[in-house]
Amino acid sequence: MRFTKIRWKRAERPNWALPFFAGLVAGAALVYMNAGIFITDMGFLSRMSLERFKRVELNENAFFFYALSKRMGPLWLAAMLSTTFAGIVTTYLFVMWLGVCMGVVASVSIMRYGIKGILLLAGSMVPHYLCYIPAFFMLADLCFRICTKLYYPVRDFTETYEEKTKNFGILGNFLMVHAVVIIGVVLESYVNPNVMSELLKIF
Repeated sequence: MRFTKIRWKRAERPNWALPFFAGLVAGAALVYMNAGIFITDMGFLSRMSLERFKRVELNENAFFFYALSKRMGPLWLAAMLSTTFAGIVTTYLFVMWLGVCMGVVASVSIMRYGIKGILLLAGSMVPHYLCYIPAFFMLADLCFRICTKLYYPVRDFTETYEEKTKNFGILGNFLMVHAVVIIGVVLESYVNPNVMSELLKIF
């Protein structure tokens, strides 16, 4: 009986790696099947765009608010959709969409620049994605929980997750996700441009 209960709990806990890597593969396949569209002289991550980035004088304060709006938009959209009966499906699609975006960027970088493309990809993610990745997976957990509590209580989260979140509650954890994302935006706006400036010297 205990073994059956443990297996049931594990089955109920979402595995976000599966939709993320499915999206990653889909994004890579999309690029490789449409290389002529993505790999153009003036397209995404082209040498012309990198040269333009080298010469631009970035207004870090303005970039902060731009990045903030771009990061908070999907966060709030996912949270709002989680309050609908389709919240579980939209949460899985949200995680898959993150994988697709990553797959497209990674594939274009590697197809254009080879080993340098891997460095370019890594540099574009440091250090802000150290905040974004856990924040968005925390958000996915919260969205899943909100939807199950509202519409599918028989599938509500396991006791283990309840123990992790009971001290803060759903609202407290949602605010924590906001805080982590804002820290990531600060790093993206004020630290990453310096990293990219140094990295682009090899291109």
